[in-house]
Amino acid sequence: MKIRSGILVVLMAAVMLGLTGCNKLKQIRVTSCNIEAISPQGLRSLNVFLAVGVDNPAFQIGLSEIEGTLKHSGKIIGKLAMDPFTLQAKSAEIYHLRALVSLAEGAGLRDLAVLMDEEALNECLVDITVRPSLKSGLAKTITLKNIPLKKLL
Repeated sequence: MKIRSGILVVLMAAVMLGLTGCNKLKQIRVTSCNIEAISPQGLRSLNVFLAVGVDNPAFQIGLSEIEGTLKHSGKIIGKLAMDPFTLQAKSAEIYHLRALVSLAEGAGLRDLAVLMDEEALNECLVDITVRPSLKSGLAKTITLKNIPLKKLL
């Protein structure tokens, strides 16, 4: 499960990277990520409960519609969906989050072997979609595509 926690840390970091626009936003960083619990959700997915530390020197930001995909050799092998949450303004907090991690349609155990091979894992790409919103109600969906997992790790 260590690899899945790494993927979740990467996704969270990419979400934070997607929120660039002013100097303070660029300073938002994920400080820690720990798996608190994992529970099966059927045969092809898991609920992963995380404790994610985030240092946010900027203003309050709501994050919703958080979804991601993990691709290898052009094939989507995994999907992630996280519950919405709010980054508190000018704070260093630990957020308790839930993510649903599942095998993509058409992916099987053979595709999961990629997650066990570090060299093949380095060839994986991540797509992330998130909808940040400000307290004022201003919101915009951001999509980051084909982020090399190797670069984020």
